[in-house]
Amino acid sequence: MGQLGNPKLKSTTKKSILCGVALSVFAGAAIAQVAAPEAPLKLQTDYFGYAAGVSARMSYSDNINLARDGLEDDEIIASTLLTGGAIYSTPRVTAMILGDLDFSYLIDDADFAVNQNVGATSTFTAVDNWLYFDLSGSSSRQLAGDNARFSGNINAGRSQRVNVHSYNASPYIFHKFADESSMELRYRFSQVFVDGEQSLASLFRGSSLNDSLTHEVIARYDTGRKNERLRMRFTAYGSDTTEDGVDIFPDFEYRQGSLSADAQFALTQNFALSGAVGYDEIETNAATALFFDDDLLSGFFWRAGFTAQPGPRSSLRIEYGERYGDDFIDADARYQISERLTFSAAASRSFRTRAQSISTQYRTTQRQTLDFADRLREGDELSARSVIESANWYANSLNFGQAQTSGVSVSDNASVALTGAYDRTELSINGFYSDDNFGYRQIETIGGGLDLRRRMSRRLTGYGSVTYRYADTAFDPATCQANPLIFGFDTSDPLFDPVMSCNDLAADNGVTNTLIGRLGASYNLYENASIFVEASRTERFAPNPLLEYSETNVLAGITLDF
Repeated sequence: MGQLGNPKLKSTTKKSILCGVALSVFAGAAIAQVAAPEAPLKLQTDYFGYAAGVSARMSYSDNINLARDGLEDDEIIASTLLTGGAIYSTPRVTAMILGDLDFSYLIDDADFAVNQNVGATSTFTAVDNWLYFDLSGSSSRQLAGDNARFSGNINAGRSQRVNVHSYNASPYIFHKFADESSMELRYRFSQVFVDGEQSLASLFRGSSLNDSLTHEVIARYDTGRKNERLRMRFTAYGSDTTEDGVDIFPDFEYRQGSLSADAQFALTQNFALSGAVGYDEIETNAATALFFDDDLLSGFFWRAGFTAQPGPRSSLRIEYGERYGDDFIDADARYQISERLTFSAAASRSFRTRAQSISTQYRTTQRQTLDFADRLREGDELSARSVIESANWYANSLNFGQAQTSGVSVSDNASVALTGAYDRTELSINGFYSDDNFGYRQIETIGGGLDLRRRMSRRLTGYGSVTYRYADTAFDPATCQANPLIFGFDTSDPLFDPVMSCNDLAADNGVTNTLIGRLGASYNLYENASIFVEASRTERFAPNPLLEYSETNVLAGITLDF
């Protein structure tokens, strides 16, 4: 085990981990923590830091199944939440694991439930500046479809959720040359498992969720700073993805190969023209071929725009282009408004399965964790917060009700976030937009949230949040009648009626607006013990009254930190 070094560093890292973990818990399950002001870490040799906490809780829900008006059923819940994480770093290994595990007992239903949100990521250095290996994994409960019901109570609407487990492994060669140019050769294997028992259907009928597997190969050369004005990156990429059908449901398959050249030409020290050109060759198979035309997906693509760095604490890249048969915006921005307040935004376009989007969360994090440890060893003073929150991918996704659904989509995504951490206040404002075209259905989601935590006194902390999610799931009933298997219907059933079944499915889709509000407070009894109480209210509004519901949940408990 690595040297612990200064005990103060261990305490600081522990608090940083706890803060990252607290952000990750789904609304209504958050543990109130009195967080101390964050300080930068120093690391000269090896390091091991950890955090752990246990919370005993009681809660009450007035609509545990998230049923519509008149069909509500209340429930009393006793639960224990284990939460924590660890960071381990040596010159050869950097690894972190964070998450929470909830054990709940629904008293009236006499039912035991488990809710987990756990993520881990690691990088291994076999040969310095040559050979590396990345390994990551996660396990969480996610929505079974974009219109599945959710609330501020992690135990409400359990039939609307499924367990999703993922991992990816990636050996690769990375070498930085003396002239600052670099090359990378990488293979990545990633797989996502969706629990079979609940993946066949949910309460919105006719939905199937499939496992997904992808092989990827990447070859890349980056000129780096060898030329003062012009920087180039050349990439060759290939992938093979299969989304395995369950029982009667078909497979979705596709292969993709692409060649691309990215360029950045500096006009001034802080401003550069940027863009890329390339070619995609996409081959669709199985059910995917029913809804996508290879000729429209394949072909030349491009994007063009600019990159700017107005100051030492800000960066901006905005590019417009065309790919996969339509135009799009590819962008990212970051502005360190102050030492404690940060703004970020991003936009992109992709062609992938919903399940495989989980694995992409780790790609940046693995390189970031490695660079983070290297810079600490070089003597830099750095905050662990950004690395922890990046690894803690579900902190951003689950608060908006991340959903699993079958099929391959051309997806446009955008996000924006403003985060601040002050001596007594922590603030997070974020929003997102996505438009997914699965060929046989279109899904548009818009959401945002505000999370505020304020230390009122040495012992008392108040916190609250507001989360909003708009979803519009649409499909053509004629497409459903022509391809009922894709929509999860068993055509061998002698009572199956395609017209009636597809019309019923259409009634369970459409526009929904879900709003969640939460207020709570915690009181620190001792150095490592606090009590808390909170209440959340969930309202879903929809043009179709059958899709509406509401829930009030009250939660109280005691937390011990170790």
